[in-house]
Amino acid sequence: MSDAEGPAKRPRTEEDSMNDARGSRGPNTRGKFQGRGGRGKSYGQRGGGYKGQNRGERMKDKGRDRGRFPTKPAKKEMNEEDMMNAETETIKKVEVEDGEPKEKRLPKKRAAVLVGYCGTGYHGMQIQPHDPLTIEGDIFAALAKAGAVSPENAVDHKKVDVQRSARTDAGVHAAGNCISLKMILDPPVPPEFPDLTAYVNSFLPAQIRMWGFVRAMKSFQARTACDSRVYEYLLPSYCLLPPASSDPFAQVLDETSPGWRDIVKSGLEFVDAAPPMEEPAEGEDYDPKQRGEFERRRGWRVDEDTLKRFDDLIQQYKGTHNFHNYTVYKPFNDLSVKRYMIRLDVRPPAVYGEIEWISVQIHGQSFMLHQIRKMISMAILACRSGTPPSLLPETFGPKRIHIPKAPPLGLLLEQPQFKVYNERTRSIPNPDGEPRELVDFKKHADEMHAFKVKWIYDALRQTELETNTYHKWLKQIDHGSSRDFTYLNTRGVIPDEALQNLTSKKYGGPGGQPNKRARAGEEGEGVGEGEEEEVDELDDSDDEDRAIDRKALQKGEFDS
Repeated sequence: MSDAEGPAKRPRTEEDSMNDARGSRGPNTRGKFQGRGGRGKSYGQRGGGYKGQNRGERMKDKGRDRGRFPTKPAKKEMNEEDMMNAETETIKKVEVEDGEPKEKRLPKKRAAVLVGYCGTGYHGMQIQPHDPLTIEGDIFAALAKAGAVSPENAVDHKKVDVQRSARTDAGVHAAGNCISLKMILDPPVPPEFPDLTAYVNSFLPAQIRMWGFVRAMKSFQARTACDSRVYEYLLPSYCLLPPASSDPFAQVLDETSPGWRDIVKSGLEFVDAAPPMEEPAEGEDYDPKQRGEFERRRGWRVDEDTLKRFDDLIQQYKGTHNFHNYTVYKPFNDLSVKRYMIRLDVRPPAVYGEIEWISVQIHGQSFMLHQIRKMISMAILACRSGTPPSLLPETFGPKRIHIPKAPPLGLLLEQPQFKVYNERTRSIPNPDGEPRELVDFKKHADEMHAFKVKWIYDALRQTELETNTYHKWLKQIDHGSSRDFTYLNTRGVIPDEALQNLTSKKYGGPGGQPNKRARAGEEGEGVGEGEEEEVDELDDSDDEDRAIDRKALQKGEFDS
């Protein structure tokens, strides 16, 4: 063979065929970006590579082509009906471990638990990890004892996603409230109890009752599914009596609010007719009970003109307003402070025992921490000082003022509303043909009314007779000479001397305007992580205020 003829061609092998299939030119002539897809910016785009795939993915594709890896069927999307009917756990399977049978695992279902309670002696509704004195904590413990919550989940309420429709403050009551969680709907119940509800109530104190429960949609959350809430506030009518002429508060009104005595004339005559306080013996304090002023005020009955002025003030809250002055730690420009009040009613006064009571019913979409107590307080203070209703729209503006909280004793959550959720539930067909259960308190109305009368109304009246809570609250205000309340005047304006700083120094400027520190914080400076912000407590701050979790407050966990 001559040189001109060149080297003899070697016979093609099986390897050459495989290289051709991969797009290469042979074992020794493969380019940098050819063959197996190469690497670098054009990885998977040149040669015989698969765009956007790594080697493992390409091999799986080849395997599926040859039948080695069967294609997985697409997952079926679950609709609301499927979610309602899906089992959350394996139902009643008996597992065997080391030859010993384990307990049957019962299925958990999303449920709405309807409850009522008298909040006296408790630190509020919401369960707290390190606070045993909460309403929700006692209810959760009772559900666990009754078998509605498994022992594995009983150690942490977050495992079953406990939520509530309204987080009531310490000492606040509820005829109806709703808790959502994943619970076992049909645990074993002793034969002496007719149902699970009665069994759970056997583990609860008499001032807390479970009315019943309904199975809810898997997406149900008691707080977010609640459309609105209905509250009631009860106050003795003598709360509308003006301060006595000799009280420091009345003297401030004489200076800043000309003509206020003419507006509250009838009530002022009654108050000033009180017998003088007797001089105590040397070394002893004044005893207000000696002159019987508590008992005398209980016999006062509100006149028509005073009741109308109070009602006119309450009606100013109707609609959507900025309630930054009626909560804590919220600036004027915070979007969450705008709330919608649907309906407000001042019912005719009624006499129970020695005291005449006035009931105010407030139906709102949602409420912030202390909002209702501050709304009632503002209406009471304005009525007893002759302040016109025109002041209240001023409180919805940027000027920040100090509004004390009315006592929690008279606040009652009637019940949360679930109108939209119930309408959606009705529209989803049930496979067994039976209508789905609604979150509704109507079938428990008789039980709730009896409980409300015995554990809330009667207990409230008895507590006031024993402690004179409302009278003492008003006396604390009347005996102060602070200029904080100069916004209570016959002109219905907020003077500069009444302006306050927001409790948190993050928004410490007059009228709720951010100060330099706040603006610096918005630019990246300010309090660092792990550092504590200094706080100036308001005069009406109490233990429940000091225990507020600021992060939880910002997340809206204290809203209801």
